[in-house]
This record gives sequence, C-alpha cells and structure tokens, in this order.
Amino acid sequence: MLNAYPITAFPTKEVYQYEINILHGTTNETDRRVLRKCWNSDIRKERVSDGIWDGGRICWSLRQFNGWNEEVIFKSDMARDLKTVDLKKNPTLRMSVMPKRKVQLSKISDWLATGSTLDETVIEALSFLDHLLREWPTQQFVAIKRAFFFDHLDDNPKVQDDFHRPLANFGASVYRGIYQAIRPTPAGLVLNVDIAHCVFFSRITLMGYMVSANNFTDKHMLVNRLLPERDQYGVPKESRWFAQVNRKIQGLRVAPTYHGCPFKMKSFIVKGMMLARPSEYKIDYFDKAEGKSTRMSLEEYFRMRYNVRLEFPNMLLVETTKENVIYPAEFLIIKGLQRYRYKLSELEAAQMIQWCATRPPKRLENARQAKELLQHKNDPVLKAYGMKISETMIKTKARLLPSPEIQFGGNRKHNPGHLGTWDLRGKKFYKGNDKALARWGVGFYAGHRKSISMEQTIMWAEQFVKTYKLMGGDIAERPVIKALNEDIGSSVKKLYDGIAERFKGEPQLLIFIVPDKDSWVYLRIKRSADCRYGTPSQVLQSAHCVANKPQYHANVLMKVNAKLGGVTARAVPKTKTSGVRPGTMIIGADVTHPMMGVWTPSLAAMSVSANASATRYMGGCETNGDRVEIIRDKVAEYILHPMVAEWKATVGEGKAPQFVYYFRDGVSASEYRRVLTEEVPAIRYSIAHACSAPVWNGKICVVVANKRHNLRAFPDPKNRQSSDPNGAPLPGTLIDRDVTSPHNWDFLLYSHIALQGTPRPVHYHVLMDEIGLKPNDLENMINDHCYQYIRSTTSVSIHPAIYYAHLISVRARHHEDVPITSGPQSGPEVKTTNPKPKEPRAQRLLPMEGTSNRLALGMWYI
Repeated sequence: MLNAYPITAFPTKEVYQYEINILHGTTNETDRRVLRKCWNSDIRKERVSDGIWDGGRICWSLRQFNGWNEEVIFKSDMARDLKTVDLKKNPTLRMSVMPKRKVQLSKISDWLATGSTLDETVIEALSFLDHLLREWPTQQFVAIKRAFFFDHLDDNPKVQDDFHRPLANFGASVYRGIYQAIRPTPAGLVLNVDIAHCVFFSRITLMGYMVSANNFTDKHMLVNRLLPERDQYGVPKESRWFAQVNRKIQGLRVAPTYHGCPFKMKSFIVKGMMLARPSEYKIDYFDKAEGKSTRMSLEEYFRMRYNVRLEFPNMLLVETTKENVIYPAEFLIIKGLQRYRYKLSELEAAQMIQWCATRPPKRLENARQAKELLQHKNDPVLKAYGMKISETMIKTKARLLPSPEIQFGGNRKHNPGHLGTWDLRGKKFYKGNDKALARWGVGFYAGHRKSISMEQTIMWAEQFVKTYKLMGGDIAERPVIKALNEDIGSSVKKLYDGIAERFKGEPQLLIFIVPDKDSWVYLRIKRSADCRYGTPSQVLQSAHCVANKPQYHANVLMKVNAKLGGVTARAVPKTKTSGVRPGTMIIGADVTHPMMGVWTPSLAAMSVSANASATRYMGGCETNGDRVEIIRDKVAEYILHPMVAEWKATVGEGKAPQFVYYFRDGVSASEYRRVLTEEVPAIRYSIAHACSAPVWNGKICVVVANKRHNLRAFPDPKNRQSSDPNGAPLPGTLIDRDVTSPHNWDFLLYSHIALQGTPRPVHYHVLMDEIGLKPNDLENMINDHCYQYIRSTTSVSIHPAIYYAHLISVRARHHEDVPITSGPQSGPEVKTTNPKPKEPRAQRLLPMEGTSNRLALGMWYI
C-alpha cells in the first residue's frame, strides 16, 4: 500500500489566467499582505467569485472576461501591520485583473496518453492543478508551501494532541501537518498525501516564552534580570539582558487575555519592551460616567477598570506596532501558529527527531487522518472545477531483490538475508592496510574535567593494536603517546613532530582523543592534519576511549583501515549480470549549500571508485559559487583530473575507463536537462584530458538519486514475509509501477533498514543509458553496492558513491581558506541572522598537502 490516492477526475476544459496589479497612487504594490487583503475584498469576490490565487500576481478563473480596474478602500485599522504603504493617510488602492493567457488542461491527458514532450503548456496545466488543490486548504489551515498545519482542531482533541509536541524549553513546539502533491504516473494523476513537520512558537504566555527562550529558571528571575539599571546621573538604562530578551520577542503576534478583556479575539504584533513598569507608566483615563479624566498608573488602571491585580508589577511593559497599544507582559499570549525562527539546541533537535520518527503503522494512521482532515469530497473549489479524488489508497505489487553475500577476509562469507545488518565478531577485514602501520601516534588533550589519563590512553592503545591485528591489520610498531596541553595547531604539530622524530619518517596516522564533542576543535584538528601535513587523522572522544569496549574499537577500525588503504567487506552479487564490468568507473556527485546565516560558497564534491570492485572511493571537493546547484565545468575538471589519472594508472592499468556510472544527488526534475547538457560533457572532457586523449569514447549511464519526496510504502500486515518486525519494507524492496514516472525509467528502492521511524525509499531516475543496461541489472547493482559501505555493518539507503560525496563536502567545509581567528563559519555557533559579509569569501579551498601518504587519493573523508 502506498500513501497515494488516484485522482479519478480532473478538469479538462480551458481555464483563463489573469494578472493582478495593485496600485497605490503610482506605486505598483508588491507586499503580499496588501495583495492578500485585496484578494479577500468584496469587490474581488463579486468580480471573480471562482478565482484561484497563487498568492502573488496570478489568478485563474473558469470565466473569460476582458479584465477590470476598480478601487479598493480599506479602513485605517486594517492597515496597522502594513509597513510598505500608508493606508491610514490614503486608504485607496486600485486593483486591476487583466487577461494573460489560456491554460489548456486537456494537454495533461494528451501528454499522459502519448508521451509527448513535457512542454510549457503541460507544465502550466499541472501548475494550475497544484494551486487548485491548495486553494481551499489554504483558507482553512496555515499553509507552508505544499504543507498545511492546524491551529484549530479543538473539536477533535485526539488528533489535536497527536499532531503537536512541545520541545525541551517549551518555547517551541513541533507540529505535525499534512503534505499533499499531485504526481503523474503511468495510470494517470495521483495525489501523494503524507505528514509534514514544522517547528512553531509554542502558544504560551509571552512571559513563559521569555523565560524558556533565555534559559531563566522562572518568571521572577526574568523580572529581576530586566530591572532597569541607573547610570551615574541616576537615569534608568537597559540592563545587560534587555537587548537579548527584547530581540527574541520582536515581531511576535500576541493577544491580550485577562478577566474582562474586551479584545480577546484581537491580536497585535510586538514592537518591543519599554523601559517602564506598570507601576510607573502613567495614562489619562477618561471616566464617561463622571465626565472627567484621571491620571493614574497602568497598574491602577487595570485594578480599577477590570479588577485585575498584576502578579508582576515590576515587569517591563510591552509595546505593540499599533499606536498607543501597550500591555503588561503577563497579560499576553502568543497567538496562532508562527514559525520558529531560531536554531534548535541539540536536545531540542533530538526530541524533534524522536517524536517525528513514527513507526510505519502509526505513520499510515497519520496519513489517513491527514486525508480525512483535507475533506476533498467536501472541498467546494474542487467541486466547482470538477476534480475528484479517491478515498482509497493505491495498492501496488513490489519486488524483493536478492541480497548479496558479504565477503570478509580469509574468503569468509556471510549471508545477511533481508535483515540488512551483520556484525564483525570473529571476522577479518576483506583487505587490511596497504603498508604496515609503523609511524603513528596517539595524542590526548589533558587538563580538562573529562580528559583521559596517560594510563587509560596506554590501555586503549594496547586494545586498539590487539583488535586491529585480530581483524587483519598489519601493525609494525607501537604508537607514540603524548599529552597535549597546547592550542590545537601547536598540539597537532607536537604529535606530528614527535612521531617523525622517533620513527625518522613521515607519520602515517595521527589519532587525537578529545574531552568533548566541541565541533570547533574537531574542525581545527582536521584542517591542520589535512591541509598542513597531509596525514590521515582520527578524532575520538575520551568517554568512549575510557570505556574501551570492543565494539567501539571495531567501529573506529573500520574508518582507520579505510584511511590506510583497506576494505571492510565486499558484496558478492547473487546475479552474475549485476556485477561491475571490467573497465568500469563509478562517479558520485553532490552539491551542498550553506545553511541560513552562513555566507560561504556552495561546495561541489565528487567521489571516484578506486578499485575494480568499487569498494573504495577517492574524493575531491571545490567551491562552486554562491548557491549554484549545477557543477561548473572548470570545477568538475579540477576535481576529477587527479582522480581519473590515478584510476587509469591503477584500476585501468594504463587504459581509460570503458564504462562510467554517474550517480548524482540533490537535483530537482527541472535541472535534469542541465545535468545532461552541462555536467556530462564536463565529465567526458575531464576523462579525456586526464587520459591524454582528444576525446573520450566510452559509454556513460547517468542516474539521479532523490530522497526529497514523500512517497512511503506500507507492506500488507498479513504478509509477514514482506515486512520487518516494525512493519517496514524489507531491504531490497523495489517499486517500479503505479507511482513512478509515466514515460521515463525510474524506480523506488528500499536498500536499508530503519533504525527508527518509517524508512524513506530512494527514487532513482535514469536520465541516460549508453551502456545498454537491463533494468534488473542496474537495480540489483545499486542494491548490492549499498551493502559495501566501508564504515558500516548495515546496508545503507543510497548508493555509496553518493553517500561518500556527501561526506566529502561536509569534511571539506573545514578546508575553507579563512583565518582560524575568525571563528566557526558554519554549525550551531553561527546565528541564522548573521549578516552577509562585505568582502566575498575565498573562492578556492585549501589544497591537501601532497606527501608520500597521497592523502587526496585515499579515503581521507571517512
């Protein structure tokens, strides 16, 4: 069963598209709040009663008319939140709706039936259906793109409680909403319905939010922290906490609530706190009964007018954006659903993941609840346009691909079946380190509360050596062990020089034991080891090393062995034709973009298979411009040239590759053509140039992997052979019908187990196949390779070439050419509101030093 519903009928007659323009005087208004007010006006409802609005300047209607241009007049109090126009002085806007084009919905049926080109007319028609589907839910719920969230389900408390959860500090809550999207399939159009999650400000008192957002113990502490200080002349001034607390409440929509409040249904936007308290702030109160005005404090006013006594009379007042509207903070609550605009703490993020990760039966129940809440059969807009959606989920037939055998050292094999997991107990690595480990050392950071001691470090190193030898590693010398008390750069140098001095040669491995999870320390160690010395490094946490458990040693050794040229295990295919042909190179690529508040360039990362079985991958990375998704040709050449040359000299034995599989991650459907016309020619040129040939005449297969979708499969609970104990599809489950593309080669593959929650299949799209592969062969090859990810004892969700490319881009962030003194450039330490720097960032990453370790051509990123 799939979380998709057939669309049994959709409009096929012509729909007319119009352009909306709002003029305020001679200014063409662009503020969406102004547009929304005009769209909701009585004049619009009278002129375009069946209109569908895109939230901007476009609307659609079944009726054809020549357009109209009329005035829209608003009352002054409706404009209190609009900052771009002064409707109070001039409340008149001129709204025009003019014809633009016809949308031919019949083109969708033609395209589905014949497989004709997906041209602009089909895209326009599908876009209209998307907005048609959103129109009524947008009026009922809080809409965020294709997701809808509820702030009024009081009539259904069971669903209400199940669809939101407060996080650790209670100032933020994660809400579960509805996601819906139309998907074209071989059988027609279907509606994908799933759950979505988003974090909003908790609907609690404003003072309660201030306490939680600033980590105060209670409201009394909040009041004390905000008490005004006095300067040398006795004039009140802001406390040192004022700016921090004030910044976090500005822009919040709040509503007053107290006994006898006449404005319970009204909301206001917080402008900020005032440097005044209710007992000090004076107002003139006019008593209509007595006909006189009395000057009194705000505290006295509420006591006399509403018989309300303030619990916190010393708390600062809150001013709103509406003129002369001021309230004591304790009377205000956060109104409605407002998106949380701050980064979650580690604890909050962990709580969110835990709550969002629902098991398949629960997720299926939530998806069905979401479909019921949308009430498509009662949607007046869908009825008016003739769209009908089935109430029954799609049932499809899936296939279960055979899982490969896992081959370890000594020709020992293990059959994981469809469990997708195994262990390393009693097993050796398929391939140990290339050269005996003879020049290495362990440095531990001393002097911290959680630091490991010298004796504990020696015990850990002895167990490390013993475990590595048992697993097939070759160790010739005991390590140098040093206590590190210097700064990060100096401590890396101290360990490196200590190893070089003792063993009279370049170190092969640097191991650092740090006292905590400080990501800034990790970044500096990696940057120094990679770009200053070109030496493989491993960073460990002292708590795990003190515990000294065999499982931890095994996990660490998978990474260390890979960095030293080894291989954990190899997947042996059960179908002969799904193996990698001789002369095959596999390339994986991913482009990562900085998070909000981070103004560093996007990074393009590429991995290239380093042996015939594609169990090892080289990796390279370079900047790719500001938020540019398509990899530039010069960037691709710079990354690929040394790796392709290395592949030719080793795997190819002096010959260029005959076949190339190019696995690309993170590309939307609108950019598929650019992958074929820009990235593929760049790869061909890079291979030819690296192989000293005018052109490369090999064959290429281009596959895009997409995890950003909301399709989920739910096996039949009556068939125990099709699901794991949690009700999730078994690793190897393949779906290639009913919800796939109507005309292209694509499929959904579950290649992993879900440790928590409901697993997400990877949607693979084959954009080009010059090799002439059979579908079964490619599908089995991808599934088999997911079992030989080098640092795991489980199968992974996506082809390892893509997985490695993602790891490469994450690690290469540490190679940005910025001074260490400038602090972290990304991560939780950087604020989302961080302003854009005046000077552009460095356009190239720091190179990894070329030493005898050949770091850049190994698995340095693992």
